[in-house]
Amino acid sequence: MFEYVQEREVGKRLEPRTMVYVITVGDREGFNSQTLTERGKNQLFEMARSRVATGVRILYSASDKLAAKSSEVLAKEFESKVKKMNCLDSVKFGVASEDMDSLGETLKQMWQDEEFLPDNGESFAEARERFGTCMGGIVAKHQDDVLAVVVDPLMAVLFHSHVTAAPLDISEWHSMGYAACASYEYSRGWSVIMPPDNSFLSEPTTVGDTLSDK
Repeated sequence: MFEYVQEREVGKRLEPRTMVYVITVGDREGFNSQTLTERGKNQLFEMARSRVATGVRILYSASDKLAAKSSEVLAKEFESKVKKMNCLDSVKFGVASEDMDSLGETLKQMWQDEEFLPDNGESFAEARERFGTCMGGIVAKHQDDVLAVVVDPLMAVLFHSHVTAAPLDISEWHSMGYAACASYEYSRGWSVIMPPDNSFLSEPTTVGDTLSDK
């Protein structure tokens, strides 16, 4: 009789992998608003219960009010803790959020040139690098773990561009959904598991919907 022996590969081991869900905030009252609508709350409830994101042990949130409120809703559903981090915050435009004319003009220039640096602000390229560095620090603390980050739709677009090395496209921002979820895996580098999506919601909305109200 012959005995079957499976030889182990010498000198090789499985690299630690971290699953990261990037979840956008829920629907807001208007563009750049920090108020979560009832529809937004329902979207987040649906997203958490859809099983699109599973096994989340900890939530990292941007520090703004809307992200914090969205994270509170998700944390109850995921039964997880929330940690706020400034490095997950949205792009610093250098103009007051209430000054829609100046903000609109600044955004127009920034989408035309991702290196455009507004006064007292940061470029898309800088914000993308900041966010990527922040995410790298987070996954370094959570090897072989599952976590989620809750951010503004614009930061979700910038991070997806960071992972895929695709050029920024304003249409990607307009079509980015609220309470959308994307999944990525980190192991020596980032890979996309599922691109941002909120089509599974009963009442999905996008950034473009908010912009059309202005």
